[in-house]
Amino acid sequence: MSHEEPLTRAEMQSGLDEECAGIHQDSFRQRPQLDAPIGRTILSLDEQAKRAKLINWASNDYLGASGQIKQKNAGRAALRTWGTGSAAARLLAGGLSLHRRFEQRLATFLETEDALLCTTGYQANSAALVALMGDPEDVVILDRLAHASMYDGARLSAGTMLRFKHNDVADLEKQLKRTQGARRRLVCVESVYSMDGDEAPLQAIEALCDSYGALLYVDEAHAIGVFGPHGRGCCAELNIKPDILIGTNSKSFGSQGGYIAARQSVIDLIVNRGRSFIYSTAPAPAAIGAAIESLNMLREDAELGASLIQRCVEFRQALQAQGWQSVEGRSPIIPIIIGEEKPTLELSHELRQRGHFIPAIRPPTVPPGQCRLRISVSLAHKQSDLNKLLKSLDELKSFNA
Repeated sequence: MSHEEPLTRAEMQSGLDEECAGIHQDSFRQRPQLDAPIGRTILSLDEQAKRAKLINWASNDYLGASGQIKQKNAGRAALRTWGTGSAAARLLAGGLSLHRRFEQRLATFLETEDALLCTTGYQANSAALVALMGDPEDVVILDRLAHASMYDGARLSAGTMLRFKHNDVADLEKQLKRTQGARRRLVCVESVYSMDGDEAPLQAIEALCDSYGALLYVDEAHAIGVFGPHGRGCCAELNIKPDILIGTNSKSFGSQGGYIAARQSVIDLIVNRGRSFIYSTAPAPAAIGAAIESLNMLREDAELGASLIQRCVEFRQALQAQGWQSVEGRSPIIPIIIGEEKPTLELSHELRQRGHFIPAIRPPTVPPGQCRLRISVSLAHKQSDLNKLLKSLDELKSFNA
């Protein structure tokens, strides 16, 4: 703390104004306004409130579930039965039998002892990490590109946070060797990473956890619904049993909410010590009614994920044939890496003029020099949409880094 004359309230307010004004124009973010339900296409409003119909390449609704009539009807039914909101936290008056029904069906689907529904995926990571890393002698080891909610949960916990290089099992092993005196260790990864769309080497990571006595924590937000038998995720595909599995309703389920799946004792611990779970209002009933219907959809159709993966593989090959820099993989997250902010924003704008909605991804979401367009392909897209995007990108090859 400085010993200078303390700032006045007005001077602090002025400092906030100056900090905001100091954000570089290219980096300044504004909230998009969309004037229709989110789906394959959107109606976007510009600064003059002019509407533009655009193909939506920025959604995480990988299976197009949010627009399905069964999900809509299930959401309406839950709304009529349970009302517009839960009105309280789960541990007070907000814990509905609808919430518990979702948890039980999810646990059966994921083949775990129990599951815990949270209001968001962000909250699920925060609650789990704070509850599990409750001692200064605990260590949480995160992949360098793990989601911000995992980092924030680790920072809020009592444990020590360490990182390892992205998908580098040798570097992970170094961190495990140097922390062998810890009370409890947690290795945290995503099965599919949200900005690159690449997959974690889960089998090698699980082997290290077994060798060095660490718990395995896997966020499957971008994998559930797409990978594995009936869309049960990358862990199920590889027959891996993580100690803690995190997921979300806001992607392949086309709804809202997050969840934790684990052994009964782990879930009970989070219920009692996960502050962001304890002190947050329970999810809205309509969202959970729709999510239950999405679970039904995955149980009934084992080929949804495989169909999407094949579509993504073919699209990725076409991008590479045009010479665009991307990341190898099979997920519906397909980045086009440009590098600097200005050309990335310009390419996003040019694609908008050609009927595509693909916002630029910039720091701090990605490291400096790694700005990109993040294309998200879904089953809602038509082949003609993919062809149109490829044609537009071919016309804009001058942006290719």
